[in-house]
Amino acid sequence: MNNNLLSQITILNDKTIESCIFIIRGHQVMLDSDIAMLFGVETKALNQQMKRNDNRFPQDFCFQLTNDELSNILRSQNVTSNKISSKRRYNPYVYTEHGVMALAGVLKSEIAAKMSIEIVRTFVQMRKFILENGEVLLALAKIQNRQLEFENETNRKFEQIFKLIEKLDLPKSALFYNQEWYDAFDYIVNIIRRAKESIILIDPYCDNKALSFLKYKNQNVSLLICNGPKSKLEKVELSRFESQYGHIKVKTIEELHDRFLIIDEEECYDLGTSLNYAGKKIFAINKISDASVIKEIIKISENS
Repeated sequence: MNNNLLSQITILNDKTIESCIFIIRGHQVMLDSDIAMLFGVETKALNQQMKRNDNRFPQDFCFQLTNDELSNILRSQNVTSNKISSKRRYNPYVYTEHGVMALAGVLKSEIAAKMSIEIVRTFVQMRKFILENGEVLLALAKIQNRQLEFENETNRKFEQIFKLIEKLDLPKSALFYNQEWYDAFDYIVNIIRRAKESIILIDPYCDNKALSFLKYKNQNVSLLICNGPKSKLEKVELSRFESQYGHIKVKTIEELHDRFLIIDEEECYDLGTSLNYAGKKIFAINKISDASVIKEIIKISENS
């Protein structure tokens, strides 16, 4: 490298070099691309020299990152993806301080020799800092772990609270008058959205309009409709619904006259009218609290 090019390369300060050093497999290392930038050479040329002189680069001097190691570095050690070119066809190599000195020896350039000294000094300073402040760093790590445990526990408690709120956010009973279609629709859809696993609709007189409520179910929630002989639920509409919202199991039930909406086999609502007529006439919706009654209704719907 000539003197003009050497004068154009800025020798980076310790803080800049520190930002290029991270820990992997228990070693302090630098990426091949960072070393190449500091040495004023191409990354490919740097690694070629290493491979031509592989007897000088044992595993504790240099090693290639695995896919998991590369992902972990990019995610957690402040290495931005633009530092690792997407055009590379192989994972980066990393070098310890001994590997850096060995590179300087095989590259035989003035800038490499000068930069290698600065890099090794930074390695030594960082190692000295860790040794001198080991207890403090360990205490900070423990504090961080406790903070993480506290955050996880807090999140868990909030999830429990939110689940309780979900169960408490609807009144157990509601009365709807004629033409209150929007209020009735909103109340019924909120019930349907509570389902995490299954919905059972028992409605002997339901028709295609019931599907306009059921389409608001959560994804992957199973759906069973128990209708009656006089139901006007059309197969073509069921097929259209299934193509967009998933499979529906439909069966005929003759033993019951009332209408029920059962959520996750735990919550059961007595519907005062078929979903087709919600908001068209005065009707009420009442939540059934007796678990034994809910179990019997489910049993009847399964055995019909």
